[in-house]
Amino acid sequence: MYRKTILPNGLRLLTQEMPRTKSVSICIFAGTGSRYEPERIGGVSHFIEHLLFRGTERRPASRDISEAIEGVGGILNGGTDREATVYWAKAASSHFMSTLDTLCDMMLNSRFDPADLEKERQVIVEEIHMTEDQPDQKACQLIDTILWPGHPLGRDIAGTEATVNATTRDDILNYMAEHYRPDNIVISVAGGLSHESIIEAVSGQLGGWSARRQSSNRMEPFRSQQGPRIVIEPRAIEQDHFLLAMPALSLTDSRRYTESLLNVILGEGMSSRLFTEIRDRLGLAYAIQSYTDFLLDTGSLTVAASVDPDNLLQAVTAVMAELELLKSTLTPHELVKAKELSKGRMALRLEDSRHVASWNGGQEIMTGEVLTPDEVISRIEAVTLDDLKSLASELIQVEKFRLSIVGPVTDEKPFHDLLQTTAIIRA
Repeated sequence: MYRKTILPNGLRLLTQEMPRTKSVSICIFAGTGSRYEPERIGGVSHFIEHLLFRGTERRPASRDISEAIEGVGGILNGGTDREATVYWAKAASSHFMSTLDTLCDMMLNSRFDPADLEKERQVIVEEIHMTEDQPDQKACQLIDTILWPGHPLGRDIAGTEATVNATTRDDILNYMAEHYRPDNIVISVAGGLSHESIIEAVSGQLGGWSARRQSSNRMEPFRSQQGPRIVIEPRAIEQDHFLLAMPALSLTDSRRYTESLLNVILGEGMSSRLFTEIRDRLGLAYAIQSYTDFLLDTGSLTVAASVDPDNLLQAVTAVMAELELLKSTLTPHELVKAKELSKGRMALRLEDSRHVASWNGGQEIMTGEVLTPDEVISRIEAVTLDDLKSLASELIQVEKFRLSIVGPVTDEKPFHDLLQTTAIIRA
């Protein structure tokens, strides 16, 4: 069972003892991401995440930071999303103090050396170029632009080459001062240590941290609006990569467990409807999947696949047919299987200290409410077949579908007809 402690400076600390585990994992969450950024410096959250690995006064080079963790057999990484940023490390429990010291040093004492900043700027530009060269990733970026048009959620998390090059050191320091505040930070620790020892160690490292300025951690609410529902980027490549998506539930909607089970039935795993129909029966794709995005005030349900250009129209049509069938042909057996898969996968993940720390800290930073695995299981078990059918009918409507395609598309009209729209963006 986790425990929550709030330090006097507002920093939230979540701890969970795992007595049979020889490892300890530390996740430091900051309640900021790309949706909080001004468009002029889009990608600054991701830029900061990179720079915190570049060096501190005590560990002046990136190698000094990585060696502090890897030199004791640990793992260190970070990640930026739309609504949160995380820095994490996992090591043997005996190296908890040194691992925590390294992460806290990064958080509080990063140098943002101008020369390092320019090198990392180029690294991020190369990362952007790499993503642009991957057509499946480009299709993911494009679907966001029509799911959340004209909104920060529709922008790439890394920013653009132009915004990354325009971001100054002062922009970075100001943004960090506004968003990296103890009252906007969650530290989650799980592993083979006692609650008391973790609290003492974190208090010693971060108890004296104070905010340097007033918070302006406000996000722009998303409001649905009309716009093009198809975006196509022609490329002379071997496959067409497409995503078919629809607006769906937010993280705060209690029906998100129903949506998650719908997604399992639709496209998670080799026994899902999409895999069985599109790959096994029709032979149209090597891989096909569906996934959900739950954000604070919006969300999406998305199908992704890559197919031979001659089969693109057939594949998109077949996916739409499977979505339509989901509204009327769900079975009790599928519901039971989806529940068991969801519970089983959750149990497998939570054997690992890193996933436990992420489970607790991720919920706290996003909603301020941490559900235990048993509480989540009870909500999964409470979903009925009627709940599934009702939500499927609500979400799956052709006039709400969005479609992105990257590949050698020559005739766009069939996709207009399928989605019953005339508006299209050519990227």
